[in-house]
Amino acid sequence: NYSTGKRTTLILFINGRLVDCTPLKRSLETVYASVLPKSSKPFFYVSVEMPPEHIDVNVHPTKKEVHFLHQEDLVEAIRERVEEAVFSSNDHRTFYKQQTLSPT
Repeated sequence: NYSTGKRTTLILFINGRLVDCTPLKRSLETVYASVLPKSSKPFFYVSVEMPPEHIDVNVHPTKKEVHFLHQEDLVEAIRERVEEAVFSSNDHRTFYKQQTLSPT
């Protein structure tokens, strides 16, 4: 989904907890940059389950911002999956032609 708001919206849950991850948000923005109109921003909902020891919640006092063990690899893997889904979406579209009936 996308909106015409001023910011990208990322709803990110890690192990059921709502958090922020700026590098992931920026990475996902690049996927949609070539697809969406310039004034549009993407909306993402991502939920990831991972071992707690792979998450660093001590980035922000409120524990809202997180970093990950092997963060670059994880962000890249998620970006690749989203990119694959976005660019293959045209392969799955079905268009139906509506027939206009003439008055009798």
